[in-house]
Amino acid sequence: MENSGFWEDEMSNCPNLTNSSTASDMTLPEAYTAFTMSFLTVLGNGLVVVAIAKDPFRELRTIPNYLILNLAVCDLIVGIPCELLLGLLHYFAFQEYEHFHLAVYTLMYFSMVASALTILTLAFERYIVVAAPLHSKDYLIYSHPKLAIAYIWLIAATVALLSLLNNGNTTEFRLIVTDAIGIPTMIFMILLYQRIFYLVRRCIRQDFEESTGSRVSLVRNMPQLFVGIDRREREVAVSVFLFVGVFFLCWAPCFVMENILFFGYVNKSNNIRDELKRVIDWARFLGLLNSMLNPVIYALRYDKFRNAVKAILCSSCYPTYVSPRW
Repeated sequence: MENSGFWEDEMSNCPNLTNSSTASDMTLPEAYTAFTMSFLTVLGNGLVVVAIAKDPFRELRTIPNYLILNLAVCDLIVGIPCELLLGLLHYFAFQEYEHFHLAVYTLMYFSMVASALTILTLAFERYIVVAAPLHSKDYLIYSHPKLAIAYIWLIAATVALLSLLNNGNTTEFRLIVTDAIGIPTMIFMILLYQRIFYLVRRCIRQDFEESTGSRVSLVRNMPQLFVGIDRREREVAVSVFLFVGVFFLCWAPCFVMENILFFGYVNKSNNIRDELKRVIDWARFLGLLNSMLNPVIYALRYDKFRNAVKAILCSSCYPTYVSPRW
């Protein structure tokens, strides 16, 4: 799932970094795209972090929101040292800054793996709440998400350390990370949210049937019943699409291209590598786009987060401002 390597991928077959091409192989549009995405990623995730940290209405300190906070921190790492510095690479000669580049791409492995695992943990949390609502409080105690977050950072740190030790073939290492972490994460997310949608849909239909009362009332209220069911099911479907669809649309092209890139090297097919290089670069940018969209998908589209952000911004601009409860 890793999206490192915006310079020429000849470095993948070199024994060390200094034998690769320059960072100027990154095009100017790619550099500007990295700058813009960095700004928006930092802005969105920064708002989420500040909203949960300050929590003006004392309603954001919940277990799911601690996982969302962890996701925002992971994506901040993507936005500040990764996307921003990827843009700066366009202006610097690679040979003079090899350790600088190595640090950037190590951070990228670290942050992207942590972000993906946090998203998967959020999917498990939502599944537990829906599948076992009466027992979810027994599972979702504060020690469990803390332990999950610790495991997330441990796995991400291990992957980052392995990337430091991997000086032989970064293309092969990216493929391993893609197929061992990225693709399984996407598959588990699809399965979990598919099950969540089925359970919520069944619950919605049961609630409406019970609320209509007798059989005569059920027949009489059938049009309103179907309208209500369709509306609530659409709301659930939109949420599921945002959680799963955006992750899939952002990362699936990158996963596919990493496999194509690897097998192109295995077959020593320079034509495939040259023709697909720009496509692969933009596919990796799509992966970075996920970190920019996460704060909107998981936090800022909800009233509690938006109200907290409004209150914080207003109180910062106007010190005498008193935060109302919306």
